[in-house]
Amino acid sequence: MVIGCGVIGLTTGLELLRRGEQVLLVDGAEQEGVGTSFANGGLLTPSMPDPWNAPGIHRHLLEYLVSSSSALKLRLKALPSLALWGPKFLLNSRQAPYQAATRANFSLADYSLSVMRDLRSEYDLAFDALDHGTLKIFRSEEAWAAALSVSQSLKPLGLVADPVETGALPRIEPCLTPIAGKLAGGIFYPSDGSGDAHIFCRVIARTIRNLGGAFRFGTQVRTIEVVDGQVRGIWLGKELVEADGVVIATGVASPTLTARFGTKLAIKPVKGYSVTYDVGAAKCRPRVPVIDDAFHAAITPLGSRLRAAGTAEFAGHDLRLDRKRLDNLSLLFSEVYPELASAATLATAKPWAGLRPVAADGLPYIGAAPVKGLWINSGHGHLGWTLAAGGARMLVDLMAGVKPAIDAAPFAPSR
Repeated sequence: MVIGCGVIGLTTGLELLRRGEQVLLVDGAEQEGVGTSFANGGLLTPSMPDPWNAPGIHRHLLEYLVSSSSALKLRLKALPSLALWGPKFLLNSRQAPYQAATRANFSLADYSLSVMRDLRSEYDLAFDALDHGTLKIFRSEEAWAAALSVSQSLKPLGLVADPVETGALPRIEPCLTPIAGKLAGGIFYPSDGSGDAHIFCRVIARTIRNLGGAFRFGTQVRTIEVVDGQVRGIWLGKELVEADGVVIATGVASPTLTARFGTKLAIKPVKGYSVTYDVGAAKCRPRVPVIDDAFHAAITPLGSRLRAAGTAEFAGHDLRLDRKRLDNLSLLFSEVYPELASAATLATAKPWAGLRPVAADGLPYIGAAPVKGLWINSGHGHLGWTLAAGGARMLVDLMAGVKPAIDAAPFAPSR
């Protein structure tokens, strides 16, 4: 049984079916992929494995409290909920744990994209996917140099990162021609990909049904039934649905389900925003996702649409849309693609917000809980879709007693 039908739960369910298990997936929503997977940035980026708690983040806390345009926004009302999580977040911003988390995330992300390629080929999955890489642009020489240094440190692990001089940027993305002269440079990551995560969820759910998997939607999990230290199933309302194994893949709701079993997941919700535009009639249609380092946000082509996504807001579980945060994304769109940002295109804007499950140390929790038959796959933060396929395969390997293709120790829930 898998609790959660976003990208994490669905890829886990698919992996279990591929190993011959009988699988039931459960979600409180009315269909798959309508939570945090619905309108995320659409990026598959091993190139972005670094956690958000970069060294020196503590120096910007006041800015995060008072500025409405900062990439990270800290709401006063959220501070009490961060009393235990916040110090862990800052403690893990030290150079050693930060670099260790970055390396571990990259290894899983790189592996995950190879698993994703296997799944796409095996099941003929179509979800507005692009395999053209991603381009990160920089507006200052200092920021460009710092990013090149990070990329260089990951090259021994397999990251391909090509520096791009200002004049060469339009060769990778011709729609950047109007602003190329204002940029300091860029980095092209040819191994990255992109696509529509919601469509991905739908095609994975269809594949699961074709393989014999079942779904229960619109039903909240009341609790997990455990007898003599062994999982026996879950309570859906007044009904006990029996199972000999349960995977918790419920994002920001995961800590509530695991707390009674002695596993305290240091996960907090961090709200991210996106705005999707229809650019079907535009003369210039972007061909690769562009990540603007100054805005800490990205613009991703999704068929005839463009999605601007980014920002991070600590606001508890509040999903209300903040106009100032959305305006930041509209500004990003206008700054990166001024010729595309016409009044007619801006009028097609579809705003959205979702809650990323961010772990205090920047690493997802993937592995066994202290109860036999209970497993966790949660806390993937901004890398949810990137890590989903590989994390699911790694978890199912652990469930089957098979040694995973990469080291699973950094992601253990018991860490």
